[in-house]
Amino acid sequence: MVMAVYENIEFKRFITGLDLKTELGQSIRDVFSDLGRGGVWAAADQGVISLSNFTASVLLAVMVSPEELGKYLIGFLLLYFIRAIQNGVIIQPLNTIGAAKPDEEFRSFFTATFFHQLIFSLLFAGIVLIIRFVSPRLIEAGFSEILLGLSLCFFTWPLQEFFRRGSYARGKVSLAFWVSLSANLIRLSIIVVGSRLGGIRGLSGLMAIGWGSLLAGIIGAWFARKWFTSRDVEIVETFRENWRFGRWIVGASLADWVVVDLYPIMMGWMISLSATGVYQALQNLVAPIHVLLRAIDTFMTPGLAKAYDRFGLVRVNQKLKGLFLLAGIPIIILLGLVLLFAPQLLFLLKGETYLPYADGIYLMAGFYFFLYVHRILQMGFRTVRQGKPIFWANLLAILSMIAGGLWLINRWGIYGAIGGQALNAFILSCVLFIAWRKLIRGQAKETP
Repeated sequence: MVMAVYENIEFKRFITGLDLKTELGQSIRDVFSDLGRGGVWAAADQGVISLSNFTASVLLAVMVSPEELGKYLIGFLLLYFIRAIQNGVIIQPLNTIGAAKPDEEFRSFFTATFFHQLIFSLLFAGIVLIIRFVSPRLIEAGFSEILLGLSLCFFTWPLQEFFRRGSYARGKVSLAFWVSLSANLIRLSIIVVGSRLGGIRGLSGLMAIGWGSLLAGIIGAWFARKWFTSRDVEIVETFRENWRFGRWIVGASLADWVVVDLYPIMMGWMISLSATGVYQALQNLVAPIHVLLRAIDTFMTPGLAKAYDRFGLVRVNQKLKGLFLLAGIPIIILLGLVLLFAPQLLFLLKGETYLPYADGIYLMAGFYFFLYVHRILQMGFRTVRQGKPIFWANLLAILSMIAGGLWLINRWGIYGAIGGQALNAFILSCVLFIAWRKLIRGQAKETP
């Protein structure tokens, strides 16, 4: 399958159709140059986040039953749902439109966007509480604890994320690191203390995220105090500006969430919460890939946006090729090692509990390979303010999920769910690659 993509959609040309001594070398130098201007802090920041997510998941996998682990994963993925909306309405405008503004304009922009974020957090936390008290069917299905944990997370986590990502928009990446470190130290401490007291559950993992984010949000607000102002704060007009830019990204982010993160939730609903726990155990083996992909997205997006504003699409394409190559090497190595040692790694995780599902790692590896491909391409489209291709690609993947995803889960259970994710990621990669090539060729024709 990988080789088919490599040949049929000119993947080889995308990577090797370059003058290795000039354009490719410049691409890689550009990436390292960007990394040198804060990349250590960005890597540390994303390392803390991803390592903490991985550690929390492993601790819970060891300490709780697959059902409780499934509850935690469903809550965690619903938190990603909120992140998908926040990404388009608030974070991406902050990291693209905001990153290009001079200091005084940025303060007005940041302050107005903060009010949007505060309303956003209050709104969704309130919605979760209402759903919890008016939907007995969810309570009977075991989702009551999940909603309780999310009511706290939906308020505190987006606020913490707002301040963390705002630091990237101004190049103050070290501040983002301290916000992440404080949040995750509290989070992991709560899990460890809870395990010592004998009361650890799936809910504990969600509440740990909420309380850690509350502390980190306070610290982030202190770091960001100089970015607030009372002058020229246009709350409504800023929202319109952000919405014009971010509406397609909201749609694309939500569609991306549906095609990537909805499958494990559907497993919990259609099969059992324990099946979702098994999925999480398999995902733990490839979770380090998130360290790299999230670090690239968070740190490189503001720099790519500035490069686009100054030099145009050609420079962005050049940088993206360097990112694609440099990220691919460690990802492919990691996937190869996981495929070789999956049974041993699962045994270390929780004895023989998850060993019967070790073969699922082949589908999971395919899913993560194509995830790497389309996530970097999505970053390129967001940088050049092109949200429509992402939206339509995700919409096509959603249609695929509706047409075959439910059938796959009914037919093959956990393996069908992971296979459906891999299929969706493959579709996204193909569509976005073709759209990006079309965009680049269109620009080449317009350039005299």
